[in-house]
Amino acid sequence: MSLLATLLGDAPSSADAARGAGPRLLAYVADAASAALLNSVAPSLLPCEVRTGDIRSAVRDLARQRSPDLLLVDLSGVAAPLAAMEALAGVCDPSVRVIAVGDSNDIGLYRDLRRIGVTDYLFKPLSRDLLEGALRAAGAGAGAAADEAPGRLGKLVAVVGARGGVGTTTVAVHLGCWLADGARGRTALVDLDLQNGTVALALNLRPEPALREAVEAPDRVDDVFMERAMVAASDRLSVLAAEEPVEDVIDIAPTAALSVLNRLQARHNYVVVDAGRAQGGAARAALEAASIVVLVGDASVAGLRDLVRLRAAIAHRSGGGRLVTVLNRRGAPGELPAADLMRTLGEPPEHALPYRPVPLAVAAGVGEPAFRHCRRFREAMERLGADVAGQPAAQDGLFRRWVRR
Repeated sequence: MSLLATLLGDAPSSADAARGAGPRLLAYVADAASAALLNSVAPSLLPCEVRTGDIRSAVRDLARQRSPDLLLVDLSGVAAPLAAMEALAGVCDPSVRVIAVGDSNDIGLYRDLRRIGVTDYLFKPLSRDLLEGALRAAGAGAGAAADEAPGRLGKLVAVVGARGGVGTTTVAVHLGCWLADGARGRTALVDLDLQNGTVALALNLRPEPALREAVEAPDRVDDVFMERAMVAASDRLSVLAAEEPVEDVIDIAPTAALSVLNRLQARHNYVVVDAGRAQGGAARAALEAASIVVLVGDASVAGLRDLVRLRAAIAHRSGGGRLVTVLNRRGAPGELPAADLMRTLGEPPEHALPYRPVPLAVAAGVGEPAFRHCRRFREAMERLGADVAGQPAAQDGLFRRWVRR
């Protein structure tokens, strides 16, 4: 995920302010001269805190605390500044704007940092005028509304099933939990089935009765409304779901769904959507807009047939997002032999999740992810989650070992 997708966004909502978001500016500088200048200039512009350290210190601290509106980080002496920025993106709220300072007057580095979404780059020794100008500009930008915020947004991940019963919701819920726990990203988990969806149920949550209003009257939705509509599953994972009467006729307009998802992307590192079988207009719009589509199937005869058909259909959609195929319930009774499976698919799926019915059932009963209790399921989910997050992960040939059985 590019840093641009993570670091540009709107200002914290009033709900965030009520919880206490801390200083508007948090600065990490490694040298005393820069720290003294910051302590002299910044307090007259906005509430601030200056800490000794560099971008690695910021990554460590922000993995454990709420992000500020504006972040200044020191790249001096960092061998791989772009990789360090990507690590920072994984722990920052999407609303954060970043100013980088460093000891290299390198126009190439400046362009690379700007390209991935850094607001400004200043090289040492810092001057009062340049620092004050950068803080004023970034501070004003941090106050922009979500609909007015420039640049790209957080990563939208659509999870779709080849057919009913293949575990689409299970994959979506566990992927959302892993992105929040493992990747330490602020994550929104969205269930587009407003009447029979089970995302909230899987996490033992009671949905707030606001999602239907959000998709039926998107012009009335603002950040405060969305904050109240979502249910917190953890400090980094929120769920947007509904439990509407089954006798109602609900047709979500694609534009309304995209409006809600876009607003969530401005506030989250990852937005994971359970699109079910993608039979409605809203789910199909989410697939079109997604940067990653996770296609879930199994190794049954009907499952493979529909997996191949839907994979071809998604590959030809107009959206340019990446397609990731997941074969769920590896080792389940009734699955096709490996040779037939390979002949049908033509190539191994990117990921395979093992058949572990007991841990999954127990986890569902207590409303928490199964990977906290099942090592093999956790290892498989770590590979899938790291792939979606764009993080390196060890590949141990799990699927290929299964094929050779």
